Amino acid sequence: MTRALLLLTFLAATVHAEKISLAENGRALLPIVISDHANDDTRRAAAELAGVLKRISGAEFALGTKSEARGIVLGTAKDFPGFIEPNDAITAREDYRLRSEPGRLLLIGQTPAAVEHAMWDLLHRLGYRQFFPGQTWEIVPPLSSLSIDIDVTVSPNYHARRIWFGFGALKEREAVYDEWCRRNRATSGIALNSGHSYLAMMSRHQGEFAQHPEYLALVGGRRQGPKFCIANIGLRKLFVDDALAQIVRNPSLDSISCDPSDGGGWCECADCARIGSISDRALLLANEVAAAVNAQKPGRLVGMYAYSQHSPPPTIQAHPQVVISVATSFIRGGYTVEQLLAGWHAKARTLGIREYFGVNIWDRDLPGAARGGNIDYLRTTIPQFRQAGVRFMSAESSDNFGPNGLGYYLAARILWDVNEAKNIEALTADFLEKAFGPARAPMAKFYALLDGTKRQPLSDDLVGRMYRQLDEARGLTTAGSIRARLDDLALYTRYVELYLDYSSASGLERQSAFEELLRFTWRIRGTGMVHAKGLWQDLAKRDKAVTVPELAKYNASDATNPWKSDQPYIAEEIAAFIRDGIANCRLLDFEPVAFSNRLVPATALRLPPVPKGSAGSYLRGVRDFWIWADGAPATIPFTGKAGLVYPDRGTARVELYPVAEAELKSVAHLEIKPDKAAHALELATNFPGLHRVEVSDGAQGTFIDWPDGTPMTILSSQEQPAKFYGAWHLYFYVPRGTKVLGGFSEGEGVLLDPGQAVAHRFAARPGYFSIPVPRGQDGRLWSFKTTNGNRTLMTVPPSLARNASELLLPEEVVQKDSRR
Repeated sequence: MTRALLLLTFLAATVHAEKISLAENGRALLPIVISDHANDDTRRAAAELAGVLKRISGAEFALGTKSEARGIVLGTAKDFPGFIEPNDAITAREDYRLRSEPGRLLLIGQTPAAVEHAMWDLLHRLGYRQFFPGQTWEIVPPLSSLSIDIDVTVSPNYHARRIWFGFGALKEREAVYDEWCRRNRATSGIALNSGHSYLAMMSRHQGEFAQHPEYLALVGGRRQGPKFCIANIGLRKLFVDDALAQIVRNPSLDSISCDPSDGGGWCECADCARIGSISDRALLLANEVAAAVNAQKPGRLVGMYAYSQHSPPPTIQAHPQVVISVATSFIRGGYTVEQLLAGWHAKARTLGIREYFGVNIWDRDLPGAARGGNIDYLRTTIPQFRQAGVRFMSAESSDNFGPNGLGYYLAARILWDVNEAKNIEALTADFLEKAFGPARAPMAKFYALLDGTKRQPLSDDLVGRMYRQLDEARGLTTAGSIRARLDDLALYTRYVELYLDYSSASGLERQSAFEELLRFTWRIRGTGMVHAKGLWQDLAKRDKAVTVPELAKYNASDATNPWKSDQPYIAEEIAAFIRDGIANCRLLDFEPVAFSNRLVPATALRLPPVPKGSAGSYLRGVRDFWIWADGAPATIPFTGKAGLVYPDRGTARVELYPVAEAELKSVAHLEIKPDKAAHALELATNFPGLHRVEVSDGAQGTFIDWPDGTPMTILSSQEQPAKFYGAWHLYFYVPRGTKVLGGFSEGEGVLLDPGQAVAHRFAARPGYFSIPVPRGQDGRLWSFKTTNGNRTLMTVPPSLARNASELLLPEEVVQKDSRR
């Protein structure tokens, strides 16, 4: 060992952390020091560090070798021993240490990847940010003098922190996306393969399966793929041999996927049935692969999802090297994500999460529509998942940093350190300050409009408010870098406006609006505000009312595609979007009224009888029904049908929550078979008064029918909007003194006044409605009839019922109006 290296080791053990200056008045005070044996990744990191430090301070940082006694020391634990204990475990690959000492700043990692993490951590602490991909969203603070006082040893809370794009990234976006991942440490220390693997297995071994059809699943009396007869020993040996061959071909593989193919088609033979549930079968195969692989190559992992038909927890134990990644959607068996995590963690040592931060076909890049844009969801679930045993995150997302960019950035911070979930307000304030400076106040309001924690309905009001906040922000700054970010968000707002036009149009107008939308998304694709690739590839596939000419399709040559233009929007065009958007998008013109949830029967109001209404064809997901029991004990009868849309998602679950129950616990539980048959059911309670009946069906489609006269109400407010399927007709009460009936509408239908006359016709375009209440029409029942879509009420109680005798209203409304 050289004298210089002995000195470094000695000092590491004896010197306490101390503030160190890196640059002063634009002059570098230390070189960047790397090992003579540093690999290419570490050398690139050193060069990148020197470049960013120069951009921050204006100082030139020279590159030196480890014989230097002073410097910013960048390298691995093996390159610079004594600063961090070397650890070859795959779970320690991303560990690093940052330590300031007299004359030195140490950035020492277990691996070159950890060294790069340490570098970006240092730069973050110095004020550097890469909020979204691309130069526009890079923050390089102008600091001519740099210093730091630090001594931390850092490990990530998740071994994999993948935020990846469904449909993939456009080629011109790949490099900036990769930069964003590295600079926010949204990478993986362990490459966990968990994707569907059965089809690839069949492709690699076509001859073997042709020779042994008995390896395939027996379905309806015939052997077929892509599922297998897992009871077959030869099939399991083929999987084991294939996994071992993969390791031989690629010795650096961390893991092998043993996840089943998507969809159904599981084997129906008696031998497979004897193994147990579908989850037991899939896990048995993964266990045998894990045991064989680890016998020859210890430490390798086998990945598998808990997804679709193999999402329910198994009855057998998982091999210690099998990692189960629980999907947060496409769940079967009526389980919640929390129940799946608990059930699988009881059988498996380590878990992952297969998450959905953004799925273009679900959310279409709209404000607050995806989990990646729901800040409260991110700060709640990521720490909860880790507490439940999760160490790997694979989050399908979109290249849509308009609605979800802040959420993706915050998720990356929390995935590295779940304690950052407690600092969301500070992290958000840092984002607003650094990205928008003097315009941070209106931009805080703008991002509140995007936050799915309290999602705003897609409407002219939402678009108009977005434009107005951007207009105010533009008036507060002339800085080119801030203006560029505001321009990106103005283009995103224009996209939302165009999508609103398209989604609510029909006929020739819909085709025209669709074409304008696609042309626009292509021109702004470089901003990453919306996922242009996903929209171009999928939107027309789902919408049979529009067409794309052959020459204009996504795969057609860009050079000749008439819908694709590389011309960016200029400042004058963007200013016009904002100006025209403010003029064209009308804002809400009424004041919402708050009501309590202390519901009581409306009988004291002596409302006249009306024809019975209906609550639609079925519910999907979670629906609350509010029920009144006059006395106790009581039984609440009803009829239920489940599995009306998807009969393979397990039972529909029903819980009864009496409001008077001190701990807010369910007092009755039942399940409805997904057989589309009507089942006579009843719930028992020992509590009188108000109850909440919660039906949760995993979106399979469930119909609940209450006996005539049952005091039953559905609430549909902005905070808790009810979602209806099929045409429906429900009544609501307009309290005395109400001047304006205000709310939100999605879908066509009519509003009937107390005399059953049409007071308003709703168009398909979503938006707020504001309807004057004529004299003498207050204190009476109105109704929504032949309604397709959803309605929320904002100036009257959001209580919807089939008739007057079943209506429950806020107690304060009944007391006030019954006295008149």
